[in-house]
Amino acid sequence: MSVILRNDFGAVAVNKGVIEKMIIKDVLTMSDEILLCNKKGKIIKDKPTPFIDPDYFDAVEVSDKKGIVKVVIYVILEKGSNLTALAQKVFEMVEADYALLRLDKPGSICLRMRGVKDTDEIIKRSVEVVRNNV
Repeated sequence: MSVILRNDFGAVAVNKGVIEKMIIKDVLTMSDEILLCNKKGKIIKDKPTPFIDPDYFDAVEVSDKKGIVKVVIYVILEKGSNLTALAQKVFEMVEADYALLRLDKPGSICLRMRGVKDTDEIIKRSVEVVRNNV
């Protein structure tokens, strides 16, 4: 699947993997507060590496249905982090990635918190923060 932008100069296609990789890189810069996880809440890696591991793609979903783009990011927060402030920062990063590619903002961006990391254990939670741009 690719996102296509049509303008006076022609059409531009962007593979969804590219967008997912950009989002993953942005979220990894916040690794002291947010950890990427899969849908079930399992941390992908405790110690991030300098390159993008293919397992990280389980943490981000980009879908385009009926012309509306939806982005879902699965995370675990460090204890003491403010979910609302972090969600705001992540939403702005995702929108900046789309602006960099000269694409419209996604219809909705969803940050799904699957738990809170307290020292060595993860306390399961299921909280969803959504920004709608439609």
